[in-house]
Amino acid sequence: MAFLLHCFSSLKDKKGDTVKIIPKVIVLSLILLMTAGCGTLNSSLKKPQPEQQMSRDEKQIQVNPELAEKAKKTAGTVKGVKGCTAVVVNKDISTAIKVSGFDRLRLKPIKEEVHNKIKELNKDYNVHVTSDKKLFMQLQQIENQVNGPQEKPLTDIQKKVIKINKDIQG
Repeated sequence: MAFLLHCFSSLKDKKGDTVKIIPKVIVLSLILLMTAGCGTLNSSLKKPQPEQQMSRDEKQIQVNPELAEKAKKTAGTVKGVKGCTAVVVNKDISTAIKVSGFDRLRLKPIKEEVHNKIKELNKDYNVHVTSDKKLFMQLQQIENQVNGPQEKPLTDIQKKVIKINKDIQG
């Protein structure tokens, strides 16, 4: 502001009087400062709204560790399954199984049997079964996050589970 005053104070008309543009510049700069200040006020008011919406979304996400544990136990009863992990988010039961050795020759029937047995637990849920090692590790990490302290928001967990379910279906 002082710079502008200095620049325009050196302007003189033909008689040697300072030009009357200085008050106009001052008024214009004040108007610009006030409108810029008002713009930042409005943007700060809009920031809490997405956070409030995320908390509403998280309330709608349901995680069911008890049903996940039942699904794990059920999958473990199938002959050929050496290990398993499960996560239940909303109406999806996502299960990963470990099948090794000669049992891998019967992989498709084993996966179908695991699917059918888990589906019997609750027919209202969509069941997803995989034997992919990478997806097994990802589901295991999510299971640990769900059962442990809630460090990540439920929306992140839901997004990961949705991606895994898409990968399971191919």
